[in-house]
Amino acid sequence: MTEVQMLVVAGAFIVAGIAKGAIGIGLPPIAIGLMTLALPLGDALAIMTIPTLTTNIFQALNGGRFFALLRRFGTMAAAAVAGVIVAAVAVGKLGTLGAIGWLGLMLVLYSLVALFAWRPVVPRAAEPWANPLVGLASGAVAGITGIAAVPFLPYMQSLQISKNELIQGLGILFLFFIGGIAAALAQQDIFDTANTIGSVAAIVPTFIGMWIGQKVRHAASPETFRKIFLYGMLALGLHMARGLL
Repeated sequence: MTEVQMLVVAGAFIVAGIAKGAIGIGLPPIAIGLMTLALPLGDALAIMTIPTLTTNIFQALNGGRFFALLRRFGTMAAAAVAGVIVAAVAVGKLGTLGAIGWLGLMLVLYSLVALFAWRPVVPRAAEPWANPLVGLASGAVAGITGIAAVPFLPYMQSLQISKNELIQGLGILFLFFIGGIAAALAQQDIFDTANTIGSVAAIVPTFIGMWIGQKVRHAASPETFRKIFLYGMLALGLHMARGLL
């Protein structure tokens, strides 16, 4: 890896870490999108894996509600892993810019509607059947694109859940998503010595970014956080949709 590539990777994970710390999402697509300015998509996906797993372990355990949230979203997590692996094996190759672009467009449309016209709410009573369906669908999309976003993120935002529980719940679920994606990448022989070393090294700038982002989140009220979360999804969607240009 050249010096320029290393600088791009470090910068990508600082920026992505800020988003992760502030709203609990955005690390893989932002980091991948920025890294592909200097690296092949396969290497970017591989480098993304270890920092994403590490930060989500931290996010999942930070909050004191791990077991309660795991019980609440366990069926979604299990269905997501199944969806990732089945889709990845069926398609045979993770991640194309076109597929990621359409995923981003869906996030843009949802964010705009939720911000300016419609505030969807999923009742708690619907979760026993909705959770596994959303998990399976989101896992299938992640198994094709390499990114967990749709319909998972809009669904989580529509639940009756506090901002801190949302952040911790996202961390738990992302652990399962990324675990499935990592298994699919390994099955497709994406990992090599260079991108594995790069992935380990990227942990440091990621946590620097997360620390900055957490300062923003802790200062926000619940309604302000909701708007930050939706604007974050909008920016994330626009960033991903550039693959359609």
